[in-house]
Amino acid sequence: MGVAHGEQEVLVREKNFVKFERLLARAEAEGRIDGPHKCLVCGMRYLLKEEADGCCRVVP
Repeated sequence: MGVAHGEQEVLVREKNFVKFERLLARAEAEGRIDGPHKCLVCGMRYLLKEEADGCCRVVP
């Protein structure tokens, strides 16, 4: 993240990715990140236990 400017390094902030930040915030709000219930197959997290249980369920 440093850029050489003569003899001295200058820190340059990387480009913000607004869509990524928005999707991350949405996933946190929906409980898919750090939700209390986890799918036992893939590990995705949910707010409701029923959603976690049905995440990777194989339907015949």
